[in-house]
Amino acid sequence: MFSFLKAKSKTGSVGLEIRADGLGLALARRDSTGQMRGSECIYRACSAAERKTTLSELISEYRLSGLPCNLVLPADQYQTYPIELPNVEESELADAARWKIKDMLDFDLESAVTDVYDFPKDALRGRPEQLNVVVSRKAVVQGYVDLVAESDLELVSIDIADLALRNIARLISGEDQRSAAILYLRPGAGMMVLVKGDSLYLARHFDFSLQSLNEPSQQDSVIQHLALEVQRSFDYFESQMGQVPPQEIYLFGPDPSVPLANMLGGSIAAKVTMLDLSICYDAEQAAGLEAINGFTALGGALREASL
Repeated sequence: MFSFLKAKSKTGSVGLEIRADGLGLALARRDSTGQMRGSECIYRACSAAERKTTLSELISEYRLSGLPCNLVLPADQYQTYPIELPNVEESELADAARWKIKDMLDFDLESAVTDVYDFPKDALRGRPEQLNVVVSRKAVVQGYVDLVAESDLELVSIDIADLALRNIARLISGEDQRSAAILYLRPGAGMMVLVKGDSLYLARHFDFSLQSLNEPSQQDSVIQHLALEVQRSFDYFESQMGQVPPQEIYLFGPDPSVPLANMLGGSIAAKVTMLDLSICYDAEQAAGLEAINGFTALGGALREASL
């Protein structure tokens, strides 16, 4: 997405997620087989006023100066609209899609930045071809671009959290193109993606409270809410997209001390398994709080140029 920037040839790739509560940053490099593999994953809490200083400190501390950066928009800073594919030349597709969604926005189109990505053709079930349109506020994106421009990183793409998680889920899907599901939870936010091969079929965002999960009187309600979100996603994947849901869900987060996979297991038909980070990294990596908070940034770092 938003891959309009010039790539720079350097060893490694940085993923950066700029959130209201801090910065998630990850580094990935190619292994001996040519596969992108994570090597660092960091999260630093900071305010908006502290972002520039915090990012500079991270770049210096981890020696990232000059590396290409894949910026990831957090889930609360964009919306995605599936639309019928406009009947125009491919070179005109982005502009046609932009005008097609203008009446769906609650702000002026001139204040928006948009881009598109493919809707899987085998998920149409007889419907006309579709296209996914991503919309964010121009001021937000420009602020993020300015922050990276003032750092020692080289901005090469701007992506969204959904597709960043797709980059991780595709490692699970593998060459046999089987469907794969990731349920990602961190304090305040939950996401679920369903992927086959390189294609994102479904992304779902929802509120999640770690505090409520840890409160005995509210725990059952939180578990049932999560189970319902998973079931709704699987039902849509099967009934509306004509796909076979995976038999296993890979959970990541929200806290290494919370045995959530076991807690969810009795409420979901599919097997719930904690995601093994060895699929993403070139060395053993603990699933600690930094890895959890930097997970979306890791997906950005693992981005392949062809995606």
